[in-house]
Amino acid sequence: MKTIYLILSICCTLLANGANKQDANGWYFITDSRTNAFDPSPIVTVADFEMLRIDSLLNTENTMTYVLTGKVKADKIKTWADATEKATGKQIGFLYNGKIITAPQVNMKIENGNFLISSPELIEDREKILAIFEQLKKEMK
Repeated sequence: MKTIYLILSICCTLLANGANKQDANGWYFITDSRTNAFDPSPIVTVADFEMLRIDSLLNTENTMTYVLTGKVKADKIKTWADATEKATGKQIGFLYNGKIITAPQVNMKIENGNFLISSPELIEDREKILAIFEQLKKEMK
């Protein structure tokens, strides 16, 4: 009986630790586009970013729109190129604080390491995009 309680205790501890683990902010392969389920192994994380900036432009309705643009570090460019080649015709997603905030379809291999983070929820929300930008800049190493 003690063995059963010990096993249950260990299992509960392992499950609790797994539930508290948060995946790193970064780019992931999307495994189910309906639910935004993603592969647990990141393609690149924010720590792999060399550059990140906010871009803005005035759209046709005279509303300011915002996106984040960036580039991965030189030692991750091949990883990024290989991943985008593998994902051509499929989606990759950017995970931010445990949620996929954008999941674009990849149209071709991206060999220069560049990326863009944009979504309808963020494109006109200056405060939200600034908050995301500030947090991601802190995570960059």
